[in-house]
This record gives sequence, structure tokens and C-alpha cells, in this order.
Amino acid sequence: MASSKPPGSPEFSDEQKALIDLVLALRKANIQEFLRQAELPISGTKEQLRERLQDALGDGRLAHSELVELLDSLAPWGKQHVRLYDGPRGDLQLWKNPDNTHSLLKQHRLGKLFNSRLPLVLPEKLTLSSVTHADGRLRVTAIQKREYWNRKPELDEERETAEGVKIVLKAYVYYLTRTLVAFEWDLNANVAMLQITQLGRDGDYEKVADEFVQFVGSWLDITQFGLVSLRPAIRALHERERTGQAEVRSHGVDYLSLQNTRVAVRSASPRHSVVGEEHIDKGMEEVRKGTVGNLGNFYWLPKKKPGPAENPLKDEVHAIMVGAKSRVNFPTPNTEDVVRYVVHRVRALSRTTP
Repeated sequence: MASSKPPGSPEFSDEQKALIDLVLALRKANIQEFLRQAELPISGTKEQLRERLQDALGDGRLAHSELVELLDSLAPWGKQHVRLYDGPRGDLQLWKNPDNTHSLLKQHRLGKLFNSRLPLVLPEKLTLSSVTHADGRLRVTAIQKREYWNRKPELDEERETAEGVKIVLKAYVYYLTRTLVAFEWDLNANVAMLQITQLGRDGDYEKVADEFVQFVGSWLDITQFGLVSLRPAIRALHERERTGQAEVRSHGVDYLSLQNTRVAVRSASPRHSVVGEEHIDKGMEEVRKGTVGNLGNFYWLPKKKPGPAENPLKDEVHAIMVGAKSRVNFPTPNTEDVVRYVVHRVRALSRTTP
């Protein structure tokens, strides 16, 4: 049977097709910047951009690894959940020496990953893609394929058989994506963070974190690190806003008592703050006296400089702090400097008492 494929059209593997889909799921501005750097036209619809990427891959103007590198450069600062850690006690000199780290990786047959990267797209199981040691930071990155289904009731259908039997078809949308997990240890400050790119609606971040900890445990014992409690930071941010030192706008704040009673306050919309109504403010001041911060739904503000670190925010940044899980959720994509700044401030405030 003759092929209907146009002569000269490139053949694409399922992995390459998935890779193009993942790239096209990025913000259009990111795709256009990548095309600009590759000296390719940047205008057009996403379908036109797809054709452009396919053609460039087919004729060799773009390499598979370049698309993977684009994903790997943006994913750590996109939608994600971040766990904060304090480093282990003891002498860190061995870890601070890159040569020692390289030797350790060689012992575990991982030497090829040192300050290098494997261009992984959708590995079936959690797989290390790189281990870098630079500027006093050890960063370990792993990739895994993720498949999930999200319920879409608006796409449900009802039918009847020829015999009049009613049939209800319930709709689910299939998603295929890649999860990036990165553990970064600042060896000079002896603090760390674990970043997990956003999972599906029912994704279990604690499970993914535990899988990663076990995965690298033979040569990097993350169980020796201590989770940073975010509860003081939630209280501090709410209190600083109430006293005129706001670096966030509080859309929602949730407190937990010793008897596990939850008291929450939420503003009318993300554009409004829970702070500003006198009777509510006084009531929440009393609530804070016998509770701990449980959840903070905050919008970080630009043009504020509450500490020595420069504030790089040009726009508001949404971050949700989950006290019980020691986790910060960034529900929208950001840039590296923005994520690092917010994480730095959360860590600093976690050590204060409002």
C-alpha cells in the first residue's frame, strides 16, 4: 500500500512527538525566544510552530537534545512545589570538594552525570539526568514520565441503545507529561530545597518526595536533613501586613489550634486582602495567640525590600504555603530569580516570631 506521507517528510518516534508536545505546552513567549535563538521564525499559531519545530528537527537545524535542554531549563522554575530543609550537622568539607563528589558518583556508577546532563524525555521510572557541583551548590535532578486522567463532566454524553437502554459516557482527559525532581544543597549556608514540578490534580507530592529520597539514598542521605517548619512564616507574613510592613497580600490564612481546630479567613478575591477590617483584624489577632500557621495563600508584592536581599519581583507572585507539609506551592510559572527570592524570604521568616 502506498504511503500518504509527503516525500521527504521526517519520521518521528513517539518520544519525539511527545517532546514536541511538551515544548508546545510552554508559554508562547518561551517558545518564541527559543526559536529566535535558533534563528528560526517566531510568528504563527501553535500549530504553525509545531510544523516549524518538526521541520527543523527533520533537517538537522535543531537537535533532540536542544528541546530537552529547553524543558530542563524552564521546568525547575515553572509550576512547582518546594520543600525546604536545614542541612545535616557535621563536617561538610568532603561534600564541598567537587572532586570528592565526583569520586563518590563513580563508586555508584554515576560518574558520567557529574556536571553533565542526560537528555531524558519520558523515562518510565525515576531516572537521574544530572548531578552538578558549582558555586558551592550541589544539585541533583531526576526525571520521570507521568500519565494521569482528569475528569471532565462537561464532556459527558448520554445515549440509548437500539433497545432503549440508557448509556452514560463519562469523560476523562488523558495527560502525558514529565515530572522533574531536583534537590539542591547550598553547601556554604548548609540549607537545601527539593523542587517537584506540578503534578496532576490528585498528585501526591509527599509520595514523590519520598521516592526521590529513597532513590538517591545510597549515596546522598537526605533523611539527615531537617524539614523547615513554615508555620512561623505564615504567621509572620500575616502579622507584618497587619502592622503596615506588608511584603505580601494575604488572600487567605488558616490557623490550627492545639486541639486541631482550624480557623480560617479569606478575602473576597485574590485582588483583596484579608487585612483591613478592624473587627476581623482584632479577631484574628486573638486567634493567633493560641494557634500556629497552617496555610497561607499569599501574593508577594514587587517594590518591597524587607531584608538585605534585593527584591527581583516585577509583578505579584502567587505562592501557597502549606504549614503541615513544609511545602511552598508556586501555581504559576516564574523565573529562577523569583523562585529563589520567595524561598529565601520564606526561610528567613520561618526563623522569626511575629
